[in-house]
Amino acid sequence: MHEMPDTALVTAARPRSRRVTRRGRRRITAILCAILVVLVMAFFLAPFLWMFVFSVYPATALQGSSPDLSPSRITPDSYLRLLSDGSFLTPMANSAIVGLSTTIICMAVGASCAYAIARFKFRGRQPLLLGMMTVQAIPVIVLAVPLFILLRSVGLYDQLLGLIVTYTAFILPLVIWMLVGFFEDIPPSLERAARIDGCNRLQIMYRIAFPLAAPGMAATAILAFITSWSDFFLAKVLTSNTAVTLPVKTAAFQGLFAMDYTSAATAGVITAVPVLILTLVAQKWIIRGMTEGAVKG
Repeated sequence: MHEMPDTALVTAARPRSRRVTRRGRRRITAILCAILVVLVMAFFLAPFLWMFVFSVYPATALQGSSPDLSPSRITPDSYLRLLSDGSFLTPMANSAIVGLSTTIICMAVGASCAYAIARFKFRGRQPLLLGMMTVQAIPVIVLAVPLFILLRSVGLYDQLLGLIVTYTAFILPLVIWMLVGFFEDIPPSLERAARIDGCNRLQIMYRIAFPLAAPGMAATAILAFITSWSDFFLAKVLTSNTAVTLPVKTAAFQGLFAMDYTSAATAGVITAVPVLILTLVAQKWIIRGMTEGAVKG
């Protein structure tokens, strides 16, 4: 029996060692990515968690160099106090009215416009979509003073209708841009079959296109509601007393010489919880709409 030369053994061992090295690199890469994700999540969640701690512990437990975070000190008093305070419930109702009204208007108008853009091929279609998205690129602070002057001149300053109109103008282009991608995913053959069965364009839109694009429309509606619900800057500039929204009320807990940290943290949690829940529910469709909208054709 002939013995295998040393060079042959080295040659046979090389592919195996390369495979082992590749697997080791992949494992190291996966571990580093997991660590990075954990660090990023901790960085972004730490302020919210600390805000939640401030909302459930009394101020006396958190003062001093060593805060008392024992479970026995947890109390819902701050939530009960704010949720029974009319001066806090009114801004919450204002935010809900503005958010829901803006969402309904944007979806009713935006879905129809997006369907028309997705189905009718016309000259200037792509520049139209890009032109609508330039609204999102304009800094809000640039338009704050003109909007303030405009709403005050027409009597809509510090009015819910003024906020609804303003938010609709900013959110509607984003709604159209997102929904175009969802409507383009619907096979045109289904609509042709409906035309053969006698459906007109409106019936096709309401009976076929909208139901098939329902997940995308729901995600877009949630995004529109979140945007109008959590806005602070425009609500601060365009309101003063009557139409104050929840984010503005939350910032009002900071006084000139002192700040009610417990009430501010509680109001912040109440403001953030609906946004977090809706984002977690619709995150898949929101990402899909942001990546696919206005990319095709």
